[in-house]
Amino acid sequence: MNKLRQSLRRRKPAYVPEASRPHQWQADEDAVRKGTCSFPVRYLGHVEVEESRGMHVCEDAVKKLKAMGRKSVKSVLWVSADGLRVVDDKTKDLLVDQTIEKVSFCAPDR
Repeated sequence: MNKLRQSLRRRKPAYVPEASRPHQWQADEDAVRKGTCSFPVRYLGHVEVEESRGMHVCEDAVKKLKAMGRKSVKSVLWVSADGLRVVDDKTKDLLVDQTIEKVSFCAPDR
């Protein structure tokens, strides 16, 4: 009876780490190379940091930006092999144009 129950149970798919599935990111890689990779973002501003790596550095920077009390701007983040650009979604003004060599760390935030 146990064997029958086990055979009827749904099995979870085996976990495969991201490093083992490079095909999953192939479309993003092609878009970055072509300069057509973009993401909708809310731009808070920028602050200078003392260290170049670590989630705690990014979290502290976001706290500082939010403490300034400025409203975030609906924007589009363009990622290319040359750099990062943030463009205001409404006015199409360029807010940030950063060469990729100057970027040392990126982190997500809700």
